[in-house]
Amino acid sequence: MPKRTTPSIERPERTQVLWLTLLLLAAYVPLAPHLAWQISAFVALLFALRIAAIRWPALIPGAWGLVVLTLIGVANALSTYEGWSGQSAGAALFVSMLVLKLMELRRKEDLRLATTLIGFLAVVQFLFDQSPWLAVYLGAVAVAGLALLVDLNGGLGDTPGRAAMGIAVRVSVQAIPLTLVLFLLFPRLSAPLWHLGTDPRKGTTGISDTLEPGAISELVLNGELAFRVRFETPPPDANQLYWRGPVLWQTDGRRWSAGAEAMAAGPAGALQDASRPIRYELTLEPTDQRWLFALDRPVSVPEGAFLTPDHRLLARHPISTPRRYRMLSALRYRTALPDRAGREAGLQIPDNVTHRMRRLAEDWRSQADNDWDLVELGLRFFNREAFHYTLLAPRLGPNPADEFLFETRRGFCEHYASSFAILMRLAGIPSRVVLGYLGGEPNPVGGYHMVWQSDAHAWVEVLIEDRGWVRVDPTAAVDPSRVDNGSASRMLGSGASVRFTLEQNDAIARLARNLRLLADSLDAAWQDWVLGFSMEDQLSLLKWLRLGGAREYGLAALLLVAFSLTLSIVLLVSLRDRPRVDPLEAEYARLCRRLARVGLERRPNEGPWNYGSRVRAQRPDLAPTVDRFLRLYVPARYGRGCDPEIHRALMSLVRGFRPGVDKGARPDC
Repeated sequence: MPKRTTPSIERPERTQVLWLTLLLLAAYVPLAPHLAWQISAFVALLFALRIAAIRWPALIPGAWGLVVLTLIGVANALSTYEGWSGQSAGAALFVSMLVLKLMELRRKEDLRLATTLIGFLAVVQFLFDQSPWLAVYLGAVAVAGLALLVDLNGGLGDTPGRAAMGIAVRVSVQAIPLTLVLFLLFPRLSAPLWHLGTDPRKGTTGISDTLEPGAISELVLNGELAFRVRFETPPPDANQLYWRGPVLWQTDGRRWSAGAEAMAAGPAGALQDASRPIRYELTLEPTDQRWLFALDRPVSVPEGAFLTPDHRLLARHPISTPRRYRMLSALRYRTALPDRAGREAGLQIPDNVTHRMRRLAEDWRSQADNDWDLVELGLRFFNREAFHYTLLAPRLGPNPADEFLFETRRGFCEHYASSFAILMRLAGIPSRVVLGYLGGEPNPVGGYHMVWQSDAHAWVEVLIEDRGWVRVDPTAAVDPSRVDNGSASRMLGSGASVRFTLEQNDAIARLARNLRLLADSLDAAWQDWVLGFSMEDQLSLLKWLRLGGAREYGLAALLLVAFSLTLSIVLLVSLRDRPRVDPLEAEYARLCRRLARVGLERRPNEGPWNYGSRVRAQRPDLAPTVDRFLRLYVPARYGRGCDPEIHRALMSLVRGFRPGVDKGARPDC
């Protein structure tokens, strides 16, 4: 029985190793900001070692060296995240082990495996970020990875890189129709597949449920987006866009919180004399908090949420993914009066109230004929006295309200709202502090308003007997001449009188702003049509196709039919564009495959006669059949063309050609 020869190991080329290393580095770069610096330091060390080893192969560690590096990588991830639970810890361990794979690229199979795992690394990225720009970037990385897989298979001629990229692009374009069908019709889960819960190490940005000096002024310097609003009715004026969030009842003189009294303040009650209804759709960015924001005051309640007694809108679960909901709000209204518990909660006074604060409130009470007159006296006090609006407020001591009212008189909205609410309580008027956002930047490109974290604001609600809870914004009472516009580049969220934006007279500034609006519009479209495409949208598509009664079963049937039709069309187009194979060339390829099985694989740079000469030299027993084939094939293929009789003769020769393995065969060198 002839002895089989062991096929030689396909060793990767240096350019292929460098290609894979750079590709893996490109796939890791967007993930680096989401991982701890210890992980990035270890990964950077491995990348540097792998790139240097392309020039100096002796740097590649041996078996024991790889064991040591593996233990260091595992220990690094374990100590950094104090365990392996959570998406950050899992991603760190996966990345560390994947980059370690670069140290053992001894065969082409190793490169193929590592290139395939880059696809898993791309999926891991979406656990942390689902922006359209990341999707485009990772799509380009995926195409480059596919080109590397094509190149690893060889046979691409003198320009393998260009040919491999062309094939990868064509395959990617052919996959687009199938991808669209799966996106539209594949059954969806009720929650995103990539949502694994909140990472305890990851901080969140947004309105908090507490208020103390400096809380909102720090948030105002944050340029992140809070939510987008698309009005279905004409939008109100900017100074009426108060986006209601947490309501704070309890204070110790320095810090405000919701307090237990808020939940016992009686039923919310329906709004009385509500008018000027505003319909809109709001897309809230993830906050990992439960409150939803609504234009003051909400009339409707979206699904999965409820309205508290003090008209806070709360979701039943934390908002960890973008949340889109439709709302109806009233701009003119009168609330029902609270019960005794609600009044007492609005009159709670901290222990650090000073005598001069009490005297000021008593003086207002003695001058006022009614509660509303007293409120107006308080607003005139902030307007006429030397109060300044600034982000650079001086640091306050244990009694910030007293120091702000009588000494520093410089502050932001939290200083004005908290001190005004305490003064109202001292005067016998129930009051509470409301946190939220004020205003919104119109985006004419997308047709919606953008509300930023820098629009964060705090205001006060006071209880007036014949009007219910009334919104009062003491910050807006500050005289515009005492507003420090130089304390921040962008001072928003303080009412119309103290709201400033840069002038758009410069052409470059206008261009930059328009580009920013365009980019945000594209991001909003991605949120609405891709990330926000839900099971309800799929069922709406079925209803549009008159298949709404079938629901999930109809969706599965439609997916099967659409996928089959799309795949058939793609295959037909591919076959139509496929170049026609010469029949003589096909028989020559069959002969080469049979010779390759016995260790005589044709080299890419070998012509038929050179190949035949090497076969005769290594296997004289195969020479008669090979010579007879080439004497018929070469003149017909490169000369007079394909003759049916010659074609049949070549087919007969190949069909009967069954070369065995020669025990004394010389190695192919």
